[in-house]
Amino acid sequence: MRSSSRATTRILATATDPGCWVAAAAVVAVAAGFAASRLTAADSAVQTDQVAGFMRAKLGHSQNVLEGLAVEDFDLIDKGAQQLSLASEDASWQVLQTEDYARQSADFRRSCDSLRKAAKAKNLDGAALAWMEVTMKCVQCHKYVRDERPPSN
Repeated sequence: MRSSSRATTRILATATDPGCWVAAAAVVAVAAGFAASRLTAADSAVQTDQVAGFMRAKLGHSQNVLEGLAVEDFDLIDKGAQQLSLASEDASWQVLQTEDYARQSADFRRSCDSLRKAAKAKNLDGAALAWMEVTMKCVQCHKYVRDERPPSN
C-alpha cells in the first residue's frame, strides 16, 4: 500500500505544479488547433463540392440556351436565360463580397434580360448576339474571381 500512496502523492504534486498546467494547456491548444484545421478543411471541401455542383447547374442552363439557339427553340433560350439570371441571385453565386463583383453580377443579369427579350421577340440573330454578350460576362467574371481569390492550400 505504501508504494501506492507514494504514486498518488507524486501525481498530486505533479498536478499542482504550474509547469504541468502550462504543458497540459499547450497540448490541449495544439489538439484543438488540429481539430479546428481538420474541421475547416472538411468544411472547405463541402463548400467546394457545393460550388462545383452550382457551377454544373449553371453550365446546364448555358447548354439549354445554346441548344435553343441551334434548333431555334425560343422557349428553351428564354428558360435557360431566366435560370441563369435567377442563379446569379442565389447565395451560392456570391463567391466574393466586393463592389466590382456585385457590378459584374448585375451586368450579367442585364445581359440575360437582353437575351430573354430577343427570345420573346423570336429574334434569332438578336438572341445569338445577346448570348455572346452573356458568354463574355461569364468569362470576364470568372477571370476576375480567379485573380481576386486567395490561393487555396
